[in-house]
Order: sequence, then C-alpha cells, then structure tokens
Amino acid sequence: MQKVKGVETVRVSLKEGLTILELKPNNAVTLSQLRTVIRNNGFVSKEAQIVAKGTPRDGVFEVSGTNERLKVSGTAKAAEDGKWQLTATP
Repeated sequence: MQKVKGVETVRVSLKEGLTILELKPNNAVTLSQLRTVIRNNGFVSKEAQIVAKGTPRDGVFEVSGTNERLKVSGTAKAAEDGKWQLTATP
C-alpha cells in the first residue's frame, strides 16, 4: 500500500482485520484501486469507512477529483471543510 501513489501512511492490524490509510491531500487514488491492491496481496476487502470531499446522492457518493461513485451503507454525514464521513460497501 505504501507504494500506491497518493498514500501517505499505512497501519495494518491483522488481529482486528483492519488497514488504516491516510492519503495525501489532492490525491487521485480511488477506493477501487486500493481494493485491487488488497485483493492482489491475498486479503479480502469489506466495507470501508472514509472521509472524503464529494457529493452524496440517493445512496451513492461521488468523490471530488476522481469522480469515483461509491455505494453508501447508511447515511453520509457532513464533516469539516466540505468533507463527508461515510461507509462504502464493496
């Protein structure tokens, strides 16, 4: 994950089954690209909790900059600086 352009830091907890990423500002990496890296390393990607800038609409969140459209589980919540907190499903 550290080699993916746009990734700033990576923390992995095998015990908890979590990968925690911090991305560089204005990165262009997509959740789809990250899921592919995870899968190619022999792991399963489940739901992702993210904070991103974009637009939530009818159960879909469109990420600013990449225009990636993510299916949202639950409700996207307004965070700070135009960012949103949400849970994206695979």
